[in-house]
Amino acid sequence: MKKLLLFPILLTLQGFSQTSFCPDDPPRNTWLADSPWPVYHRNNYAQASTCITGPRPGDSLRVYARTNLSGGTSPWVYLSDRYANGQRVFLYSNSTHVFKLVDMGNEIIAADSHRIDFDPITSFGWNFLLSKHKTWFTYDPKYDPANNQSSRIFKLTDADTTDPFSEIVVLDTFDFADHGINRVQLFNLNYNGEIHFNSESEDTIGYATVGVIDQNFNLLDTLRYTTLPGEIVHHNAFPIDENNSFYIVTTHRMIQFTWTNGQLGIGWEAPYDFVDDGPTGSFAEGSGTTPTLVGWGAGQDKLVVVADGHSRNNLVAFWRELPAGWTGKPGMALHFADSIQLPKAIASNNTFQSIENSPTAYGYDIAIAQFNGFLGYPCTNNKGVQKVAWDTTSNSLSIAWTNDSINMNGVLTYSAGSDMVYGSGKEPDCNYYFYGLDWQTGQLTLRHRLGPEGTFTNDPYYDGGNNNILDEDGNVYFPGGKSLVKVEIVQPLASVDPPAVAPTAYTAFPQPATSELRLSPAPSDVTRLQIYSVTGQFMETADWKGDRLDISALPAGMYWLGIEKNGRREWVKWVKL
Repeated sequence: MKKLLLFPILLTLQGFSQTSFCPDDPPRNTWLADSPWPVYHRNNYAQASTCITGPRPGDSLRVYARTNLSGGTSPWVYLSDRYANGQRVFLYSNSTHVFKLVDMGNEIIAADSHRIDFDPITSFGWNFLLSKHKTWFTYDPKYDPANNQSSRIFKLTDADTTDPFSEIVVLDTFDFADHGINRVQLFNLNYNGEIHFNSESEDTIGYATVGVIDQNFNLLDTLRYTTLPGEIVHHNAFPIDENNSFYIVTTHRMIQFTWTNGQLGIGWEAPYDFVDDGPTGSFAEGSGTTPTLVGWGAGQDKLVVVADGHSRNNLVAFWRELPAGWTGKPGMALHFADSIQLPKAIASNNTFQSIENSPTAYGYDIAIAQFNGFLGYPCTNNKGVQKVAWDTTSNSLSIAWTNDSINMNGVLTYSAGSDMVYGSGKEPDCNYYFYGLDWQTGQLTLRHRLGPEGTFTNDPYYDGGNNNILDEDGNVYFPGGKSLVKVEIVQPLASVDPPAVAPTAYTAFPQPATSELRLSPAPSDVTRLQIYSVTGQFMETADWKGDRLDISALPAGMYWLGIEKNGRREWVKWVKL
């Protein structure tokens, strides 16, 4: 199959905000908030990657946190679209409350909170969706018929949608029991702006329910699908593609559900034993990971990838669309594409999966890390991060690199702007650290101390399954134990000091350039092309398309092009009008 082409990453000059939307993103869901991070895993494909430049080696960083948030930790935090004054707020839904938090520059304050659950012991939910026009959705998956309690979704907004400090108000509530549905665990927003949901399986009845409601809480359709004995269908969130198909992984199979002409259906299912010889404890329910979609557009390989729950975990890929001539692999379902054992995945106990946090994808590269626990984990822990590559010619997965020196205990976040993957973890000194690995090699290039571990009830930097999100300035935020943590870029690395006088074999033309830049001779076997401002500020990693670079979206100015080949970098200066 053809290689996935990623458009150049277009970032603005230092002093201006970077774009919230990335040209190399999967198809954009225009119903999501105009935000750098409007939904868990950032986009509908659940890729957790962005073009925004995050912290880099040499940047000056500082850390501060809002602590003592009621209701315990949540792994997800979201960034809203802008208010009239230009501010964004963070929305955070945990076991009891919805919080609206504002970063004031030196501290994070709680602008408001709203309690949604007065009995968090029975059940609680963390999902949150940000639609446009300051409309948000959260939920309580409670199921207790004896006390007239059932799963609900809440539609929220601001009392004054122009004021970030305005109180949170509930516009409407959807009670699933009113429609004969219950035990609803997860939901997501499709490309029509409608909400898809998935319920738990009812072992005594043998079915589970998926459905669709609109934002006015009209139930559009439901589909009851048969479940196997003991099959768990609700452990993971689910992605939605641009055709509004969504992908649910269970303990026994991967299922594609379709939403076409107002009707739900099953497009395909692929049996796979996600449990096998792995742990089966309270948080170990087959695949521990939300499926991640990889590949889009005509002629591209289209996959959905997850990690299984085997004692030695595998990354498993399924075809979303079968390629021409595909006849399947012996003994496997037709939609099974390939699997590969993850070398840095070690089962440590029977409580949770050793790979619980979802894959992070950019192009056909996929990174995933060892996991050490939801409810605290020891200072001496299992370490390991790996990147897996999908080969579009051989239709197979391979290990690109591994790193066994650190633990990144949350969902990894990739920044194409810095070409680094981020996460945090604990070291034997019982301090938490924020890390950045080079995306090409896996080498540790950024390590910044966050602070010491806290108490079980208030551990500010605890990273049990969380997601690191980036704002437009490249600052990183993640939820800790009853907290929201910020890793702020105080002063970016000023310059890479390119050796302008060093001889180079290349000439850039035309000079000045307007929309395209060419090189003579045309480069071959090049490892990487990167564009810097004349002061040395990193701008983008560029894709060489045939014999030219598309520079149409870059601001006018003088630039360096770094051409990396055979371990050596050469520099060419050029001007854009």
